Amino acid sequence: MTTTLVLCETCGYDAEQPNAVRPGERFASEVEALLQVGDDMAIRRTRCLMACQRHCAALLRAPGKIAYVLGDFRPGSESAEALLDYARNYQLSATGQVPFRDWPAGIKGKFIARIPVLDD
Repeated sequence: MTTTLVLCETCGYDAEQPNAVRPGERFASEVEALLQVGDDMAIRRTRCLMACQRHCAALLRAPGKIAYVLGDFRPGSESAEALLDYARNYQLSATGQVPFRDWPAGIKGKFIARIPVLDD
């Protein structure tokens, strides 16, 4: 079962520098660069997750599992690695719930929403 990590590439709009590379785009590139060949994970980009007050934002989901929206990341390999580490633990969980003791330090305080499994 493939886990999908959806990354907002438009997060961090700056009205003073509208043509600048946005933090969300930088963060998405960093996460993509750290994805390992053996990871059974799809990374997709989206134009907006509507979490503008808590950018850079991501949605983590897999069929039959709870989904999570996370935010407040800062571009940088440390944040990108924390998100991927959590996503790998999420993959190993049957329900999508990861025990708190297994959360990387960089993921704590980043949760915006928990979305229950949607019945088919």
